[in-house]
Amino acid sequence: MSVKKQLTLLVVLLSMILVMTTPFGVFAKVGDVTQPMEMEKAIEVELNDDYFNPKAITIPNGKTTTLILKNKGKKEHTFTVEKLGIDAEVQPGKEKTITVNPKNTGTYELICRYHVKEGMVGKVIVN
Repeated sequence: MSVKKQLTLLVVLLSMILVMTTPFGVFAKVGDVTQPMEMEKAIEVELNDDYFNPKAITIPNGKTTTLILKNKGKKEHTFTVEKLGIDAEVQPGKEKTITVNPKNTGTYELICRYHVKEGMVGKVIVN
């Protein structure tokens, strides 16, 4: 057998061994590995007749946060934070999921547009 054929056979055998010893035959180059996404927990907010629970919500600045708005009351309510561009209506007995990604830290006024005069207010704190 010629040297060229022997080298070819050796390369084929080494490749087969490498494939057989690598889980599922997967190859990865350095730098191709991605980090798992940081998963933020969803924040549940109860909208009830004339109050929010919790009354103050803290969310991180520059990260996407999921808010689950649950209307436990008998009236339609809104989750409105004008300065953050948030205005979600939630029908009685329903829930709505929204995502927010604030760009500036601060404390922002949270209101229900329909019941602000009844004291349905709170705050969103962006850290």
